[in-house]
Amino acid sequence: MQLGRIIDADGHILEPPNLWKENLESKYKERALHLVKDEEGWESLVIDGKISPTIRGMGVASGFGKPGELAFSKDQLYMDGPKGAYDPHERIKQLDADGIDAAVLFPTIGLLWEGEVNDPGLALAYNRVYNDWIADFCSHYPNRLYGVAHISLMDPEAAIVELKRVAKLGLKAVMLTPYPANGRAYGDTTYDPFWAVAQDIQMPVGLHVIARPDFHGSSWYDHTTFHGSPFYFLSVTLGFDIQASFVSMFEGGTLERFPNLKLLVLEVGAGWVPHFIERMDSKWNHSGFMTACKRPPSEYFRRQVWVGCDVDESMISPAAARWGSDKFFWSTDFPHFDGFPDALNTLQDGIKELPPPDRQNILGDNAARAYDL
Repeated sequence: MQLGRIIDADGHILEPPNLWKENLESKYKERALHLVKDEEGWESLVIDGKISPTIRGMGVASGFGKPGELAFSKDQLYMDGPKGAYDPHERIKQLDADGIDAAVLFPTIGLLWEGEVNDPGLALAYNRVYNDWIADFCSHYPNRLYGVAHISLMDPEAAIVELKRVAKLGLKAVMLTPYPANGRAYGDTTYDPFWAVAQDIQMPVGLHVIARPDFHGSSWYDHTTFHGSPFYFLSVTLGFDIQASFVSMFEGGTLERFPNLKLLVLEVGAGWVPHFIERMDSKWNHSGFMTACKRPPSEYFRRQVWVGCDVDESMISPAAARWGSDKFFWSTDFPHFDGFPDALNTLQDGIKELPPPDRQNILGDNAARAYDL
């Protein structure tokens, strides 16, 4: 384990828009992910042969540092993003310019399709194409770029096969949709074989926000597409799925049965964590006997959970003081429109009152530990 580096623990890339058309196995070729302009001129994602009703206006994926009015317009296209989002050599130049030693890389299109695919075979075929590509992307700089696999758990047994494969590819973690793809909470024992293998091969699993048509609260509004107002979606609903799955893994006993499984909670900030952990402990004291959670949830949290911070939130230092500076890391969210230009300086300013060892934990050491870099 290398400590002392500054690590972006949740960066992103832009997958080539023709990636799946060129590489998807033949029996799924006609169902490949790709981009098109819809009848209104919006750049949209085609998922399983249909234009997505939700993913319209792909400039939000690539509009890092640009005004929201542009990112949410027809003028900002997916491939208009910064070169470091789709070229590994340019990404290294970007890291150098930003004073960042290494980045852990998550997908972009991979955050957009899983809520609209119901075929486990197709989902895993999409996964395999992406996982091969990100492994190759990172192979150019194996000590600075670290890839995260994307795996659907609609078919847990088939997912295990892919889990073992991506470990051999050198990928450092697995990204899961926080909204269970088969309708069963992650605390359900259905997933135990997958958690068992992840634990055995020391592969962290991360709950990362995704976009899906029927997000919590979507029925309250008539603008559920990305070219409508994103404020409610970004402020509230992105966190709902993660928080629900997070609690389910305590309530259902996942962390009890798999004490060495690493759970990463990504892109919903740190400020909610003190409240949630304290509330879970309080309710466990009353009703824990009804769950598979055998000890206070805070004990599992301290043992095997890490949380990604937003660099502009004021709660990083208080959360670290309450639950330990070894529990939190940070991200740029590059190259997405809601990412953080000048992220490192913003973060450093926000945690400057912490002692130096605590600051270094958050700046890089925790990511190195969590991902085993």
